[in-house]
Amino acid sequence: MTTYTWSAKNRAGQRVVKQVKVETAEEAGAKLATEGYTELKLEEGDIFAAVSAGFSPRRLFLGEEIKVTAEQRLKARENPTTGFWSALSEGMKETKGFILIMVFLGAYYGYRGNWISLSLVALGILAWFAFLIFLRSTSVYYKKLIRAADWYQWKEVLSLVETLKTVGRFGIAKIPETELIRHRAKALAGTGHLSEALALYKTCEGRPDCPSWLYKLFIGSIYATAKQYDLAIQWNLESAKEKPGSVPWLDLAYRYARYKRDPVKARAALAEAKNYVLTETALPFKLRCQGVIAYLEGEYATARQDLEKAIEMVEKMKWRPYRDGHLSVARAYLACVLAKLGDLSAASQNFSAAKDYLVATGEDELIAECRRLVGGED
Repeated sequence: MTTYTWSAKNRAGQRVVKQVKVETAEEAGAKLATEGYTELKLEEGDIFAAVSAGFSPRRLFLGEEIKVTAEQRLKARENPTTGFWSALSEGMKETKGFILIMVFLGAYYGYRGNWISLSLVALGILAWFAFLIFLRSTSVYYKKLIRAADWYQWKEVLSLVETLKTVGRFGIAKIPETELIRHRAKALAGTGHLSEALALYKTCEGRPDCPSWLYKLFIGSIYATAKQYDLAIQWNLESAKEKPGSVPWLDLAYRYARYKRDPVKARAALAEAKNYVLTETALPFKLRCQGVIAYLEGEYATARQDLEKAIEMVEKMKWRPYRDGHLSVARAYLACVLAKLGDLSAASQNFSAAKDYLVATGEDELIAECRRLVGGED
């Protein structure tokens, strides 16, 4: 059974977070609906449940167990720690009472001319600031890792994987080994070492946080990184057959549309995906996929509507992993759609906003298509 995390409104109209342990997300949604909950939104689905199995069930700090609730996870997601300064700022807000006491104590010693005690207090404050940063260092480095992977900065990915291994030995939070191996494997595939990448990721197959269906799904992602799209689709299909769900079918629809330019198969895969509940994070991906398919079918007004909505949703999701990639690809296709509709000015603006990412990730075919339709870009 799987634990699914939902946000919903209760009978009193309050927004609450509920966790339901059942076989499928659809069953979980139905159960909550019968209990009177409305405006249901799936926040954490099958992939999160599987990957989270790699995290230690108990986190200790100064001998005390730290428990992170679903509510805390979702709250932290809305206000992510993006860098060391934000980590320090968050820590200072949470411990402002202690910091104020230390500052007042320092001021007292300064007033009394007790410079040794003042120096010790100042050092204590600095040490506390360093400790606050250290507590959140795993989160900071992990977000750097996700961004580096999004931009295909593979050397940076490999470096950050090693950094996170080191930090994990000493920090409270630790990124699961399987997750780090997956990123290392993608980096190897992205730098032309596909065989090594596949052999490395093979070591994860069958782990609690890498069940067979998820292993196959991520193998598809590794092949896609190496631009071997036929094999990526083949592994996607295997994953979808073993555990049908929204994510593998959406991935299939997107790959059929993007890399095979086959709207018929893409539309069929999308229809399968719609039989399952999507997480809130995946909703913009579905819209972007719909937009690309509509573009290939020549339904430009529909494509524009879907792509603009996908962009609008992700622009509000400051925390969303792989955000830059989603926005840039959506804007590139929107540029093509707008050019087809005759709005070359808006098309050029969208292409300009997307071009840096497209160049960095080697999207040569999409760049060529944008230049052919929009024109004037070198």
